[in-house]
Amino acid sequence: MAAFVTIAAMSSCGAAIAPMLMGGLTGASSVATTSMYSSGKNVNVKTKSKKTAANDKNQKKVLADALLSHDDSLRYNYYFLEAIRQQNAGHYDAAYDLLRRSLDINPQGAEAWYYLSMYQSEMDQDSLARQSLEHAASLSPKNSTYQERLGQYFLHTRDYASAKAVYEQLADDHHTRTDVLRILLQLYQQDKDYRGMLSAIERIERVEGKGEEFTLAKMHVYELMGDKKSAWQALKSLSDEHPSDLNYRVMMGNWLMQNERQKEALKLFTAALREEPDNAYAQSSMYDYYRATGQDSLARQTMRAIVLSPKSTTESKSSMIRQAVKENEEANGDSTEILQLFDDIMAVNPNDSDMMEMKVAYMNLKKMPEDSIATALRQLLAIMPENAGARLQLLGTHLRRQQYSDVASLCHEGTLYNPDEMVFYYYEGLAYYNEDRRDDALATFQRGVSQINSESNAELVGDLYYFMGDLLHQRDRDKEAFAAYDSCLQWVPEHMACLNNYAYYLCLQGGDLERAEQMSYKTVKADPKNTNALDTYAWILFRQERYAEAKIYIDQALTLELAKVDSTILSDELTKAITPQTDVKPQEQKTEEAKNTDEIDDFEAELLGESKHDEQETTKTPIAVVDVSEAKTGIEETDIEEADTVDVDEITPSSVVLEHAGDIYAMTGETDRAVELWNLALDYTPDRQAIIEKKIRLRKYMDD
Repeated sequence: MAAFVTIAAMSSCGAAIAPMLMGGLTGASSVATTSMYSSGKNVNVKTKSKKTAANDKNQKKVLADALLSHDDSLRYNYYFLEAIRQQNAGHYDAAYDLLRRSLDINPQGAEAWYYLSMYQSEMDQDSLARQSLEHAASLSPKNSTYQERLGQYFLHTRDYASAKAVYEQLADDHHTRTDVLRILLQLYQQDKDYRGMLSAIERIERVEGKGEEFTLAKMHVYELMGDKKSAWQALKSLSDEHPSDLNYRVMMGNWLMQNERQKEALKLFTAALREEPDNAYAQSSMYDYYRATGQDSLARQTMRAIVLSPKSTTESKSSMIRQAVKENEEANGDSTEILQLFDDIMAVNPNDSDMMEMKVAYMNLKKMPEDSIATALRQLLAIMPENAGARLQLLGTHLRRQQYSDVASLCHEGTLYNPDEMVFYYYEGLAYYNEDRRDDALATFQRGVSQINSESNAELVGDLYYFMGDLLHQRDRDKEAFAAYDSCLQWVPEHMACLNNYAYYLCLQGGDLERAEQMSYKTVKADPKNTNALDTYAWILFRQERYAEAKIYIDQALTLELAKVDSTILSDELTKAITPQTDVKPQEQKTEEAKNTDEIDDFEAELLGESKHDEQETTKTPIAVVDVSEAKTGIEETDIEEADTVDVDEITPSSVVLEHAGDIYAMTGETDRAVELWNLALDYTPDRQAIIEKKIRLRKYMDD
């Protein structure tokens, strides 16, 4: 019963419902006696009138009105209107019960049957809903709302015969309703009732006026009927009515071609081209004539004339190009022929962006060398710099080659022509970072977030704020950094890299350790084998003086980090200490899925690597690529392809993890192991040599 309006939708009608209902309540259809339907039998009201059926029906209604008492009429009105009030308030159970009660009082209340059908539909009582709707329509046959709903129901259930009867009645009652006539036209077509189709078209034409659409529609019906003569006369009359329009004469020629009358068609095409040599429609038809008659050389000449003519429409040229590609593929031809055709077109009109887009699309289709496609993309951007799809495809090429200067330049131009595309700010900033232009990177990210709107990609926006936070922290602007992290988490609450760094820096400042612990724990749950996450969580626990718990997590981090160290330099005691015990339950693991299956593997590993004490992260945050599929490109698969990445396979352990581990071991009373870990840390962090040597000398933890 999907054709029915839902109850919730009906409730939204609000005040608009009331006037219609009150009008219905005063009509004859709203009155009847309870006894008339109590036994399930209609009362046979006899009259002495010998007038028409319409008058007889009116007399029955008047009699029914008299049979319904004044009190019952008031009671019916009360229950029905209260049902509508409850429905508008969202109290559907009460509304349903009130509708049933109102029909007990007045079984001829058409409006009550109509609304009851909505509830029965919602309850999947389809047969009852149909009966109620048919009852409403029969009680109030002039109510177009009821009739249309009934017609929609029949269409939904594919009961086309019943639907046709309903829409024919609607069309008779509303002569100017062309929307009804168009539905009726489709129903006639379903039944192959060609005479009915012609009648419906003529009725629409009388309302909307004569036009090409209706003449061609009638011609089509005549074709279906096999009446070629009438079809030709319809088309000829259209041409005669527009003697100065060559397209109608060409259309006649096309009809003759379809009916194996090539010689007559050729005369019309030749005459049209003699009168207007650059008429694209006539040229295309002549091309079809040459192909149909096997004159391939002339067909190719005509094709070239069309695509090289500055007067040809983009549609005509595109159609010819597609045909040329199809023929070339079928003949296993050389792709250079098609490329040469594109080059010839561009030589005539160097600014034809549509043809340049088609050329790039063809090159992608044929999987041509990346350098060749990149050259074509640059040509397209020179003509159409706002083409975001082409820019993204070219960006993918530069990313794969790690050509960061080109990435930055390309993206900066993208921000000028497509200021709302966050992806360009994103890659421009990362390119600057990889060129050690940190101030430019921060400024770019800040420009990007200033362009955020309700349509922006949430994950990409989150990344922009995250990188801003890291860059601000590197400049000791922690208040601004924390504000950027907060913004990141508003857009992406589960942004793991942001949660980790925010928690760690908050901990270093001695801020809200409870909040820091909550954020850090999320990252450990999401990736229990991430050394960085484990170390951050362990260090927060350490700052909370929960040393035993901190040791559990730092041992897990050490197990991962010391796998990179020559095991012969480790003492047996330390090796044993960090070996996972069988009774330690592994952390619940929930691997974060990639944000986008088509995204580029991140090339910002260096950026993330410096996000905590200049150490490299052991996992990489995926980059979310904004969807630019709605950009006008004409190029298939213009999203950035997956870029090749350099495998940042860490071969040295993290000095931060080693030092933290030593600090935690010192506070748990395992001084010898702490000293061993501090000594290891010295090998990988010369910048903290003084403080670590002091810890070793004093054999105890010291705060910076």
